[in-house]
Amino acid sequence: MHVAEDGPEHQNSDPVPPVLGEEHRVALDLIPWETRSADDLDASAAGPPQFEMWMRTPPVDADLAPALTAYATDLALIGTALRPLEGFNQCGNGTAFTSAVTSHTLWFHRPFRTDQWLLLRQHSPVLAHGRCFGRGDVRCDDGTLVAATPRRHSCVSTSDGRAQGNSFAYRTIIPI
Repeated sequence: MHVAEDGPEHQNSDPVPPVLGEEHRVALDLIPWETRSADDLDASAAGPPQFEMWMRTPPVDADLAPALTAYATDLALIGTALRPLEGFNQCGNGTAFTSAVTSHTLWFHRPFRTDQWLLLRQHSPVLAHGRCFGRGDVRCDDGTLVAATPRRHSCVSTSDGRAQGNSFAYRTIIPI
């Protein structure tokens, strides 16, 4: 929605690791991307509230990059936010809990292609009082920042035991 114009530029340097090998392939049935990660969002062991995933699509028209990236950046925030909690992971979504996106913004900084490797690097600084917040960057394999995304999800405690014996679960909340 913005025509590229000439102007000053800068970008914070943030080292990007090499693209992970085939042994780190992750099957995400919800998106038609090839994805690789060293982290397992389905693990029940506690870890830091951060997640990195390399991703790329099969060859597609470059005009599809924003739409495909918007969809792909919405998939792993709940899993990222749950990582510090021993025994909780995104595997329980739909059975042990339900989740709802309440805000998903995506800013595009430069043109890019999704059929080249992109690094989604995200973290969740807070999960509290029924809300989860996370931020993410999308970078090309050379470190160029192409998009950034802040997101919020609803996260409400319940005591009905749906969280596999724990008292923490999610309910869908529609913001008004």
